[in-house]
Amino acid sequence: MTRYILIKILRSVFTLWIVVTAVFFVLRASGDPLLSVFSLGTPEATLDVFRVKWGIDKSMWQQYLIYVGDIFRGDFGTSFFDGRQAWDIVMERLPKTLLLGGTTFSVSVVAGVLLGALAALKHGTLWDRGIMTAAVASFSMPSYFLALLLILFFSLHLRWLPTAGASTWQHLILPAVTLGLTLAGSIARFTRSAMLEVLRQSYMRTAQAKGAPKFRQIAWHALPNAAIPTVTVIGFQLGWLIGGSVVIETVFSWPGAGRLFITAVGVRDFAVVQLFILMVASTVIVANLLVDILYGVLDPRISVTGGSK
Repeated sequence: MTRYILIKILRSVFTLWIVVTAVFFVLRASGDPLLSVFSLGTPEATLDVFRVKWGIDKSMWQQYLIYVGDIFRGDFGTSFFDGRQAWDIVMERLPKTLLLGGTTFSVSVVAGVLLGALAALKHGTLWDRGIMTAAVASFSMPSYFLALLLILFFSLHLRWLPTAGASTWQHLILPAVTLGLTLAGSIARFTRSAMLEVLRQSYMRTAQAKGAPKFRQIAWHALPNAAIPTVTVIGFQLGWLIGGSVVIETVFSWPGAGRLFITAVGVRDFAVVQLFILMVASTVIVANLLVDILYGVLDPRISVTGGSK
């Protein structure tokens, strides 16, 4: 088990290094950031001064080595526009993103697992068809389109909820519901499939033949054995949740790190963009690492190669 975890950690570190490297060179290939900061009539001498100040006068490989070295020292660069450390700027916005993402993730996982299990237990009934129809519709619809529909109905038509901002708990409802419907629908679909597979197994028939209560059959036998595929999709959806918050925060003017990222991309603020992508990549990689570790906990037969001992 220890060797299994160590190999997964090494793979995760290597993946993160690839992401950091790719983002660094792609951003530099997008053009000179000074053109977004200064007007066209700015003297070249002035531009050269700022190139030296921001360290973009060196070759791309020199900049890369300096950037990687600074990361190990906890220095993620300075914003071209704000003049402050990129870390401080992102940390100011991050709590709002964590509030939105945490609320969405917690509610969606519980709702998705319960609805998926209910659909499997009611297989072939109206409950099953209704839940699956809603699930497929929710994760098939683009999040920005769903957000606009919710705004039109609950804000403009019913006038129940605000459309922008984050000053009250009511402002959290629409963006959380928009993200949550997509996430819950996907989890419900995979949970249903996993549960149906488990319910057909011989040990479930044995538990039923022994007269075990229905709740015990589901809680002790069905749900634990259906956990691996469900945990997999939850881990993948966590990464989607972070990326999806960028769009939702923009639509609802939610003052989080995702909206900051969109602004930083538009003005080529390298330090802020790099830090945000690094944080998102780290979240996705850590989530998948935890999923891999949970595989070994849920099923000890799983080996490093993904097979069974």
